Amino acid sequence: METFNLYMDELSSDLNGGAEGFVDVQFRIVPASADDGDPEQDAVLAGLDIFDLIDLRDELQGVIDALATAGFASTEAELDA
Repeated sequence: METFNLYMDELSSDLNGGAEGFVDVQFRIVPASADDGDPEQDAVLAGLDIFDLIDLRDELQGVIDALATAGFASTEAELDA
């Protein structure tokens, strides 16, 4: 079964000496058979199979849904006040 490596690449950062610095990142998934890099050193997660990717997707979707629901609930509370 093919395995995959998950990478997180930094796109930009804005630190400007402030405490509110941020880093933009982009995630990419590379099939292990086509990965020219050193996934054991550079990948966020290495050796994921398709079932691991599905579990990761489901977990991320759950977090996104919970955050979105919490955001809507706080917005409704502000409107009701």
